[in-house]
Amino acid sequence: MAGSCSVFCLAIIAAVFVSATAVDYCSLESCPNMHTMCRYPYPNPGPMCSNWRDNGLTDDEKARIVKKHNELRQKVASGKETRGINGPQPPAAYMPDLTWDNELAMIAQRWVNQCQPGHDVCRNVQRFAVGQNMAITMNSGPNNSPVEDMIQMWYDEVALFDNRQVWRLTSINGVGHYTQIVWAKTTKIGCGRIKYTGSGWNNHYFICNYGKAGNYLGEAVYEIRK
Repeated sequence: MAGSCSVFCLAIIAAVFVSATAVDYCSLESCPNMHTMCRYPYPNPGPMCSNWRDNGLTDDEKARIVKKHNELRQKVASGKETRGINGPQPPAAYMPDLTWDNELAMIAQRWVNQCQPGHDVCRNVQRFAVGQNMAITMNSGPNNSPVEDMIQMWYDEVALFDNRQVWRLTSINGVGHYTQIVWAKTTKIGCGRIKYTGSGWNNHYFICNYGKAGNYLGEAVYEIRK
């Protein structure tokens, strides 16, 4: 009997802990009633996701996403990126590696599960505002685009980035995916993915959420190393 009570008590404690730590996204001060987790409370793919498959990312893909981002960040931070308007990108005084964040990933997955390509209205968390990069590839045959290729596509906007904007960002037109990847104050990343059929195409829809959010006009992308 004592053993049964112990199990029962542990279950109660666990339930109380989950309840106490759960986030009410519908009441989040930064976006009341507009948060993705509030607008779409069910985790399964939505009605626009016809013939969906590969809903979510494997642990291997998550690790590869983080690795790819950090390789690109360190390429810029070390001054090895030679592309860009007005010359190469300057080295960074500090650009920390990103780490995977399950909450950001949960929100990203909830949004891609709607199969509505584009940015969601609000994805912030209690800790910080959240930025976002989005990509979708369409193919008439199998669509198995590696996540690294989609991240590289975002990063390659560096060729259009004027290095004079590093110390003070004035526009993200055509370069916002790149600047979010290398935003120095960003330390967390979480992504989601779904593959589905739509309008005769096999679609691979991929989103990454970033915290703290980047791309604030008037702020530095990163501090330049002197």
